[in-house]
Amino acid sequence: MTDHDEQVPRPAGPRPEHRPEEIHLIVETVDRYNPQNIPILEDYVTSQIKSSCPYDRTAVLALLKLYQFNPQDANLDFVGCILALALGALPGPDFNLCLYMLRDEWLAEPIIAHLVQLHQLLEQARFADFWKYLDAEDAVRDFTDAYRLFETNVRDFIAQTLSITYQSIALDRLEEMLDLSGEDLGDWIRSREDWVINADDESLIDLPVTEWNHAKSIVVQEDIRFEQLAKILGRSRTLQ
Repeated sequence: MTDHDEQVPRPAGPRPEHRPEEIHLIVETVDRYNPQNIPILEDYVTSQIKSSCPYDRTAVLALLKLYQFNPQDANLDFVGCILALALGALPGPDFNLCLYMLRDEWLAEPIIAHLVQLHQLLEQARFADFWKYLDAEDAVRDFTDAYRLFETNVRDFIAQTLSITYQSIALDRLEEMLDLSGEDLGDWIRSREDWVINADDESLIDLPVTEWNHAKSIVVQEDIRFEQLAKILGRSRTLQ
């Protein structure tokens, strides 16, 4: 082993296919605590926002950790970007993991406060209200528009939620929940596996039956021992 090999940090685990080697050497070694790596991780966040580069939870949390340890270097625009990425990762716990790492004064930043409100609406399954809020706040709409896959990922989460709740849903209700209409809505429905227009009622969309949305009959069975039954019958005779 050479002196150079001893000085180069070795990653703790294998590198995911989508993660650049440079990023992997930062987030999986002690280099993740080096504030000089903040600009590199910020550039990586930008690539996840503006391209089809897969979301990398480990890397964005590493950047938040550096901000947490070095608040003077924190860029709240990037904090917002990370929260937007975490929204797109629902139903995973990423958004809450990020919130736990934010300083109280950062939560008061308008764009961060807006993203927290959007997260609450999604968590409460208030999907129509989510889109109304997004459209009503120009600042947050402009911010999320920069995230190439934001609306796609949010609608995927909404679809997952509907799939475990409904076997069929009214088309006009689906329009509100997805903020889509006309041909856009038709294309979206066709892109979903096993989502079809009801054969008898074109105003309904049938969703695949799963173990979650399938109504199950519950059989309640009480086991009463013979000795207990004898006591009950004996007590009834006494009351007579």
